[in-house]
Amino acid sequence: MANSILEKSEEFIRSVEERFRELNRILTEQGMGQLTERNGRPITSLRPSELLAFHALTAQMAQQKDKPAYEIALELEEDARKSVFIFFVLLPIFRSITSSSMIYVAVDDMHGPKLECMNYFIRDQVEFVELLNLTQALDYGRFESLLKGRVVLADVESDFAIPKPGNPNISYSYLEDKQAKLMRTINAILGRTGYHKIIIFQKGTKSLISYPPQFIRGSKCFIATAACATPDAWEVGTLRAFRDEALLPSMWGRLFNRCYCLLSPPLARWIANSQSRQQMVRRFFVTPLASMIAKLRR
Repeated sequence: MANSILEKSEEFIRSVEERFRELNRILTEQGMGQLTERNGRPITSLRPSELLAFHALTAQMAQQKDKPAYEIALELEEDARKSVFIFFVLLPIFRSITSSSMIYVAVDDMHGPKLECMNYFIRDQVEFVELLNLTQALDYGRFESLLKGRVVLADVESDFAIPKPGNPNISYSYLEDKQAKLMRTINAILGRTGYHKIIIFQKGTKSLISYPPQFIRGSKCFIATAACATPDAWEVGTLRAFRDEALLPSMWGRLFNRCYCLLSPPLARWIANSQSRQQMVRRFFVTPLASMIAKLRR
Protein backbone atom coordinates (compact mmCIF):
# COMPACT_ATOMS: atom_id res chain seq x y z
CA MET A 1 0.00 0.00 0.00
CA ALA A 2 2.88 2.40 0.76
CA ASN A 3 4.20 1.81 -2.77
CA SER A 4 0.80 2.57 -4.29
CA ILE A 5 0.56 5.79 -2.28
CA LEU A 6 4.04 6.76 -3.46
CA GLU A 7 3.20 5.97 -7.07
CA LYS A 8 0.02 8.02 -6.81
CA SER A 9 1.49 10.78 -4.66
CA GLU A 10 0.12 13.57 -6.82
CA GLU A 11 -3.33 12.00 -6.68
CA PHE A 12 -3.10 11.71 -2.89
CA ILE A 13 -2.01 15.35 -2.55
CA ARG A 14 -4.98 16.41 -4.67
CA SER A 15 -7.24 14.39 -2.38
CA VAL A 16 -5.81 16.30 0.62
CA GLU A 17 -6.62 19.60 -1.08
CA GLU A 18 -10.12 18.28 -1.82
CA ARG A 19 -10.57 17.48 1.89
CA PHE A 20 -9.56 21.04 2.73
CA ARG A 21 -12.22 22.39 0.34
CA GLU A 22 -14.89 19.97 1.57
CA LEU A 23 -14.26 20.77 5.22
CA ASN A 24 -14.31 24.50 4.55
CA ARG A 25 -17.61 24.07 2.70
CA ILE A 26 -19.13 22.16 5.63
CA LEU A 27 -17.87 24.68 8.18
CA THR A 28 -19.22 27.57 6.10
CA GLU A 29 -22.65 25.94 5.73
CA GLN A 30 -22.84 25.46 9.48
CA GLY A 31 -21.86 29.06 10.13
CA MET A 32 -18.57 28.10 11.75
CA GLY A 33 -16.26 30.04 9.45
CA GLN A 34 -13.46 28.16 7.72
CA LEU A 35 -10.29 26.24 8.47
CA THR A 36 -7.79 29.09 8.49
CA GLU A 37 -4.18 30.00 9.06
CA ARG A 38 -3.31 32.26 11.98
CA ASN A 39 -3.50 35.23 9.62
CA GLY A 40 -7.11 34.34 8.78
CA ARG A 41 -6.49 32.94 5.28
CA PRO A 42 -8.29 29.68 4.45
CA ILE A 43 -6.12 26.56 4.39
CA THR A 44 -6.28 25.22 0.84
CA SER A 45 -3.05 23.30 0.26
CA LEU A 46 -0.01 21.71 1.88
CA ARG A 47 3.15 23.72 2.42
CA PRO A 48 6.43 22.60 0.76
CA SER A 49 7.73 21.48 4.17
CA GLU A 50 4.63 19.31 4.63
CA LEU A 51 5.09 17.80 1.18
CA LEU A 52 8.69 16.99 2.15
CA ALA A 53 7.41 15.24 5.28
CA PHE A 54 4.87 13.32 3.16
CA HIS A 55 7.62 12.02 0.87
CA ALA A 56 9.77 11.14 3.89
CA LEU A 57 6.86 9.17 5.34
CA THR A 58 6.15 7.20 2.16
CA ALA A 59 9.89 6.56 1.64
CA GLN A 60 10.20 5.01 5.11
CA MET A 61 7.04 2.97 4.54
CA ALA A 62 8.35 1.69 1.20
CA GLN A 63 11.63 0.76 2.86
CA GLN A 64 9.74 -1.28 5.49
CA LYS A 65 7.08 -2.81 3.22
CA ASP A 66 8.01 -6.37 4.23
CA LYS A 67 7.74 -5.69 7.97
CA PRO A 68 4.58 -6.60 9.89
CA ALA A 69 4.48 -3.13 11.45
CA TYR A 70 6.00 0.23 10.52
CA GLU A 71 8.55 2.13 12.64
CA ILE A 72 8.51 5.72 11.38
CA ALA A 73 10.40 8.77 12.63
CA LEU A 74 9.57 12.15 11.12
CA GLU A 75 11.15 15.51 11.87
CA LEU A 76 8.97 18.31 10.55
CA GLU A 77 10.48 21.61 9.49
CA GLU A 78 9.76 24.66 11.66
CA ASP A 79 7.09 26.08 9.35
CA ALA A 80 5.21 22.78 8.95
CA ARG A 81 1.76 22.74 10.54
CA LYS A 82 1.97 19.63 12.69
CA SER A 83 -1.79 19.21 13.19
CA VAL A 84 -2.50 19.69 9.49
CA PHE A 85 0.11 17.08 8.57
CA ILE A 86 -1.12 14.60 11.18
CA PHE A 87 -4.85 14.88 10.55
CA PHE A 88 -4.84 15.42 6.78
CA VAL A 89 -1.82 13.37 5.65
CA LEU A 90 -0.60 10.85 8.19
CA LEU A 91 -3.99 9.73 9.53
CA PRO A 92 -5.60 9.15 6.08
CA ILE A 93 -2.56 7.15 4.93
CA PHE A 94 -2.69 4.80 7.89
CA ARG A 95 -6.46 4.49 7.72
CA SER A 96 -6.00 3.31 4.11
CA ILE A 97 -3.67 0.47 5.13
CA THR A 98 -5.19 -0.70 8.42
CA SER A 99 -8.53 -0.75 10.19
CA SER A 100 -6.75 -0.32 13.53
CA SER A 101 -7.51 2.81 15.51
CA MET A 102 -4.89 5.47 16.16
CA ILE A 103 -3.73 6.43 19.63
CA TYR A 104 -2.14 9.89 19.87
CA VAL A 105 0.37 9.98 22.74
CA ALA A 106 1.81 13.32 23.83
CA VAL A 107 4.13 14.34 26.63
CA ASP A 108 2.29 17.43 27.80
CA ASP A 109 -1.26 18.77 27.91
CA MET A 110 -3.46 17.28 25.17
CA HIS A 111 -5.85 20.23 24.97
CA GLY A 112 -4.28 21.66 21.80
CA PRO A 113 -4.26 18.46 19.70
CA LYS A 114 -7.74 17.53 20.93
CA LEU A 115 -9.09 20.93 19.93
CA GLU A 116 -7.42 20.72 16.52
CA CYS A 117 -8.82 17.24 15.97
CA MET A 118 -12.36 18.31 16.91
CA ASN A 119 -12.10 21.24 14.53
CA TYR A 120 -11.23 18.78 11.77
CA PHE A 121 -14.30 16.61 12.53
CA ILE A 122 -12.30 13.41 12.93
CA ARG A 123 -12.31 13.03 16.71
CA ASP A 124 -13.86 9.55 16.49
CA GLN A 125 -10.78 8.26 14.65
CA VAL A 126 -8.20 9.18 17.29
CA GLU A 127 -7.77 8.41 20.99
CA PHE A 128 -5.72 10.94 22.93
CA VAL A 129 -3.51 9.79 25.81
CA GLU A 130 -0.92 11.69 27.85
CA LEU A 131 2.37 9.84 28.18
CA LEU A 132 2.25 9.67 31.97
CA ASN A 133 -1.12 7.90 31.78
CA LEU A 134 0.61 5.07 29.93
CA THR A 135 3.03 4.70 32.84
CA GLN A 136 0.29 3.09 34.92
CA ALA A 137 -0.45 0.64 32.12
CA LEU A 138 3.27 -0.15 32.01
CA ASP A 139 3.40 -0.67 35.79
CA TYR A 140 0.35 -2.94 35.89
CA GLY A 141 1.19 -5.06 32.85
CA ARG A 142 -1.49 -3.60 30.57
CA PHE A 143 0.89 -1.80 28.24
CA GLU A 144 1.13 -4.51 25.58
CA SER A 145 -2.60 -5.15 25.41
CA LEU A 146 -3.35 -1.42 25.26
CA LEU A 147 -1.07 -0.69 22.29
CA LYS A 148 -0.90 -3.96 20.37
CA GLY A 149 -2.56 -3.74 16.99
CA ARG A 150 -2.96 0.04 17.26
CA VAL A 151 -1.35 2.81 15.26
CA VAL A 152 0.69 4.64 17.92
CA LEU A 153 1.58 8.25 17.17
CA ALA A 154 4.03 9.61 19.74
CA ASP A 155 4.40 13.40 19.73
CA VAL A 156 7.58 13.93 21.75
CA GLU A 157 7.47 17.74 21.84
CA SER A 158 7.96 18.82 25.44
CA ASP A 159 9.13 21.82 27.48
CA PHE A 160 9.68 19.63 30.53
CA ALA A 161 12.93 20.39 32.31
CA ILE A 162 14.21 20.19 35.86
CA PRO A 163 15.20 23.68 37.12
CA LYS A 164 18.59 24.37 38.61
CA PRO A 165 18.86 23.22 42.23
CA GLY A 166 18.48 25.62 45.11
CA ASN A 167 14.84 26.72 44.93
CA PRO A 168 13.10 25.70 48.21
CA ASN A 169 9.66 25.98 46.59
CA ILE A 170 10.36 23.22 44.06
CA SER A 171 10.02 19.52 44.77
CA TYR A 172 13.03 18.22 42.87
CA SER A 173 12.35 14.61 43.84
CA TYR A 174 8.89 14.85 42.26
CA LEU A 175 10.28 16.32 39.04
CA GLU A 176 13.06 13.73 38.87
CA ASP A 177 10.50 10.96 39.38
CA LYS A 178 8.32 12.45 36.64
CA GLN A 179 11.26 12.66 34.25
CA ALA A 180 12.19 9.04 34.96
CA LYS A 181 8.61 7.91 34.30
CA LEU A 182 8.42 9.88 31.04
CA MET A 183 11.68 8.41 29.76
CA ARG A 184 10.79 4.87 30.85
CA THR A 185 7.44 5.03 29.07
CA ILE A 186 8.68 6.58 25.82
CA ASN A 187 11.50 4.01 25.74
CA ALA A 188 8.90 1.29 26.19
CA ILE A 189 7.03 2.63 23.14
CA LEU A 190 10.25 2.75 21.11
CA GLY A 191 11.37 -0.70 22.20
CA ARG A 192 8.15 -2.68 21.79
CA THR A 193 7.04 -4.36 18.57
CA GLY A 194 3.67 -5.56 17.30
CA TYR A 195 2.16 -2.21 16.38
CA HIS A 196 2.70 0.62 13.92
CA LYS A 197 4.53 3.50 15.58
CA ILE A 198 5.24 6.99 14.33
CA ILE A 199 7.48 9.33 16.33
CA ILE A 200 6.91 13.00 15.47
CA PHE A 201 9.54 15.68 16.04
CA GLN A 202 9.57 19.32 14.94
CA LYS A 203 12.51 21.61 14.47
CA GLY A 204 12.57 24.67 16.70
CA THR A 205 10.83 22.90 19.58
CA LYS A 206 12.18 20.99 22.56
CA SER A 207 11.69 17.24 22.54
CA LEU A 208 11.71 14.59 25.23
CA ILE A 209 14.20 12.55 23.17
CA SER A 210 16.58 13.54 20.41
CA TYR A 211 16.11 12.97 16.68
CA PRO A 212 16.59 10.44 15.21
CA PRO A 213 15.42 7.82 17.75
CA GLN A 214 17.49 4.70 18.28
CA PHE A 215 15.55 2.46 15.90
CA ILE A 216 16.40 4.85 13.05
CA ARG A 217 20.04 5.33 14.10
CA GLY A 218 20.51 1.60 14.08
CA SER A 219 19.06 1.04 10.62
CA LYS A 220 21.18 -0.66 7.95
CA CYS A 221 23.26 0.88 5.18
CA PHE A 222 21.73 -1.24 2.43
CA ILE A 223 24.36 -1.18 -0.32
CA ALA A 224 27.34 -1.42 2.05
CA THR A 225 25.71 -4.28 3.97
CA ALA A 226 24.92 -6.14 0.74
CA ALA A 227 28.47 -5.69 -0.60
CA CYS A 228 30.15 -6.69 2.66
CA ALA A 229 27.65 -9.52 3.31
CA THR A 230 27.39 -8.49 6.96
CA PRO A 231 26.15 -5.44 8.91
CA ASP A 232 29.16 -5.81 11.24
CA ALA A 233 31.82 -4.92 8.64
CA TRP A 234 33.96 -1.90 9.53
CA GLU A 235 32.90 -0.15 6.31
CA VAL A 236 29.22 -0.42 7.30
CA GLY A 237 29.92 0.98 10.76
CA THR A 238 31.91 3.89 9.31
CA LEU A 239 29.23 4.80 6.78
CA ARG A 240 26.46 4.46 9.36
CA ALA A 241 28.32 6.78 11.76
CA PHE A 242 28.84 9.30 8.95
CA ARG A 243 25.11 9.20 8.18
CA ASP A 244 24.10 9.70 11.83
CA GLU A 245 26.65 12.42 12.61
CA ALA A 246 27.03 14.32 9.32
CA LEU A 247 23.91 13.76 7.21
CA LEU A 248 20.93 13.40 9.54
CA PRO A 249 21.46 16.69 11.48
CA SER A 250 20.87 18.77 8.30
CA MET A 251 17.75 19.09 6.15
CA TRP A 252 19.60 18.35 2.89
CA GLY A 253 21.37 15.42 4.49
CA ARG A 254 18.07 13.97 5.67
CA LEU A 255 16.58 14.49 2.22
CA PHE A 256 19.55 12.68 0.64
CA ASN A 257 19.21 9.85 3.16
CA ARG A 258 15.48 9.52 2.49
CA CYS A 259 16.07 9.28 -1.26
CA TYR A 260 18.83 6.74 -0.65
CA CYS A 261 16.55 4.64 1.59
CA LEU A 262 13.88 4.67 -1.10
CA LEU A 263 16.12 3.86 -4.09
CA SER A 264 18.87 1.63 -2.69
CA PRO A 265 17.06 -1.60 -1.59
CA PRO A 266 16.56 -2.96 -5.17
CA LEU A 267 20.22 -2.25 -5.98
CA ALA A 268 21.31 -3.86 -2.72
CA ARG A 269 19.33 -7.01 -3.54
CA TRP A 270 20.94 -7.13 -7.02
CA ILE A 271 24.41 -6.87 -5.45
CA ALA A 272 23.66 -9.49 -2.78
CA ASN A 273 22.57 -12.04 -5.41
CA SER A 274 26.08 -12.32 -6.87
CA GLN A 275 29.32 -12.96 -5.02
CA SER A 276 31.34 -11.38 -7.83
CA ARG A 277 29.21 -8.22 -7.69
CA GLN A 278 29.62 -8.11 -3.92
CA GLN A 279 33.41 -8.31 -4.21
CA MET A 280 33.57 -5.72 -6.99
CA VAL A 281 31.30 -3.18 -5.26
CA ARG A 282 33.09 -3.62 -1.94
CA ARG A 283 36.57 -3.35 -3.47
CA PHE A 284 36.01 -0.43 -5.83
CA PHE A 285 33.25 1.56 -4.09
CA VAL A 286 32.38 0.74 -0.48
CA THR A 287 35.89 0.30 0.96
CA PRO A 288 37.41 3.39 -0.77
CA LEU A 289 34.43 5.53 0.29
CA ALA A 290 34.56 4.31 3.90
CA SER A 291 38.36 4.81 4.00
CA MET A 292 38.03 8.38 2.75
CA ILE A 293 35.32 9.17 5.32
CA ALA A 294 37.38 7.59 8.12
CA LYS A 295 40.35 9.83 7.22
CA LEU A 296 38.15 12.93 7.14
CA ARG A 297 36.71 12.14 10.57
CA ARG A 298 40.14 11.82 12.24
